[in-house]
Amino acid sequence: MSENIFIDDVQVAFDLEALGRKLKVRARSSAKMDKLLSDMADEAQAIARPRAAARLSALTPGEEEDQVRLGQTLLTSPLLKEKLSGLGRAFPYLATEGEELASWGRAYEGIERVLANALQNAAMAMARQRLEEAILAKYGLDQISAMNPGSLRVWPITEQEPLFQLLAPLPEQLGVALLPTFMMKPEQTVSGIFFQTDTKFHNCQLCPQKDCPSRQAPYTAAG
Repeated sequence: MSENIFIDDVQVAFDLEALGRKLKVRARSSAKMDKLLSDMADEAQAIARPRAAARLSALTPGEEEDQVRLGQTLLTSPLLKEKLSGLGRAFPYLATEGEELASWGRAYEGIERVLANALQNAAMAMARQRLEEAILAKYGLDQISAMNPGSLRVWPITEQEPLFQLLAPLPEQLGVALLPTFMMKPEQTVSGIFFQTDTKFHNCQLCPQKDCPSRQAPYTAAG
């Protein structure tokens, strides 16, 4: 069982009100800053080509008690195994801002670089959301959650290597490279596994980092 879903036609439309609140622009600046964000958003929207891909993969137990096997690839994490328990399939995925937007963002410094980074991240998130919606529609699912290597100690960033092996050649098709540090290029890229769930799960529930601008759920336990 193996099937790919590829998203490369995202209509980028930035919510500047939401971005302004997230960046606390209005709390520290003026109409000049609002205009700067708006002008940069127009530039980014004109060139942005975020994209994403996922692979339907058969799920079976691994050899060790903290392992799962997706396709022919072993992944190691007790929490991942717990979340995927009882399932027969999962959807490893990548979503990226794309090199077009990454190259644009590298031209900025200072506060403009902060704004560019927020716009790049927002574009990547649009691609990820489109991918999630496509998976729900294609497979008739009501809800899926995701886990991401490196977001929690119980699934370390070194697990990027087998995840990229599992997804090959999709990373290359998306223009995404895994660096020796296990970070990804373009910078605003997210990797992980979508899985069917009755109760929505966010990594944030197990992450104690305070004041994270990307927090999606309250911290509820130690990770």
